[in-house]
Amino acid sequence: YHSGKYIADGHFDPNAIELKRVNEDFAHELSTRLHGRLVVRTNSRGLFLQVGFDIPAAPMSLDVQALDLSLQPTPWHMPIGTTKEGTLWISLLEGDSFLVGGSRGGGKTGEEHAWIQALLHGGQTLVYAWDGKRGAEFGRYVGSKNFNLIFSGLKGLYELQAMLKTRESVLALSGHPNIVTHNEESGREFIPPIALFVDEAADLLDPAKELLKSMIRLYRHAGLYPIIATNQPTVADVFTKTNLSTRVAFRVPHHNDSIVMLGYKGAEALPDQRGRGLIVWKGKFIEFQSFQVTYPMPSEETRQLLAAQLSQPETTQVLKPVDEISQLAESIRDLWRPDMSKSEVSRLLGKPYSGASWTHKVTRVI
Repeated sequence: YHSGKYIADGHFDPNAIELKRVNEDFAHELSTRLHGRLVVRTNSRGLFLQVGFDIPAAPMSLDVQALDLSLQPTPWHMPIGTTKEGTLWISLLEGDSFLVGGSRGGGKTGEEHAWIQALLHGGQTLVYAWDGKRGAEFGRYVGSKNFNLIFSGLKGLYELQAMLKTRESVLALSGHPNIVTHNEESGREFIPPIALFVDEAADLLDPAKELLKSMIRLYRHAGLYPIIATNQPTVADVFTKTNLSTRVAFRVPHHNDSIVMLGYKGAEALPDQRGRGLIVWKGKFIEFQSFQVTYPMPSEETRQLLAAQLSQPETTQVLKPVDEISQLAESIRDLWRPDMSKSEVSRLLGKPYSGASWTHKVTRVI
């Protein structure tokens, strides 16, 4: 142990040591520099100190393990996977908001299934999910308690927004700033957190994207915990700028994709193994192997419901023009300012500016 003044020409100079300073304070400082390792002074006249080193645990291999929901630490914990230090679960409440990305077939959707299954198993979270396939991916959970499938992105988000606004009124009456402190007060009706899964954010229509961005920004206190996933990081980079706290990346083709997802390079160099990913968590860059998940089979009733939904022409999913104008106006209400130019409003709407038609109609509604 030394500082720069004990080194001369690259060699240790014992004559530079002030022996009177080699005392218990010195031992304590050395122990601090060694991150709390035991330091015991054994010779009062010299420099001999006995330093205790513990043997670090051998790193675990990143083998694929089956998901065991009985190991869920709390009803809000979601399984990340196996790391070199053991299995990693992260609480929805602590993770706050999540961005999950990776190339197609890398394991992103399987990770989402694991998280949905864990939250439904916990039974204390409302799960809302949109998969961009009108239920073909997440429809298997229809009928599960606390699960809500969003068929139409924009319509479903507006309905969820209405619920969150109602919660704001409840919080105002209870005097609490958020659902966490509200739920901590005994005697209050429990307000469950809402986990919103959006499987392929890049496929949302522009008005739905703008509404989702607004909801992420506005409704954390009302219990909204967004989980945004994409296999097109550079296309969906609009969501990387919405302060999503917890970042997860599976293998991506280029280091630029890794930087978009995580803020760091690394995901492009992951082994070409399904379920191998990286997460930035509590200041650490952690590699993991996701759990093996068994997907439930949808019930006959659910299969009939999904078949009926998929058989409908896409045109039946489009809002009527008047309704669309009203909903577009509502989607930008919190972001719109009276002094905005028509081109600025057009950008906010996600529609190219070509005259005053859209912007004029929408701003009249606002």
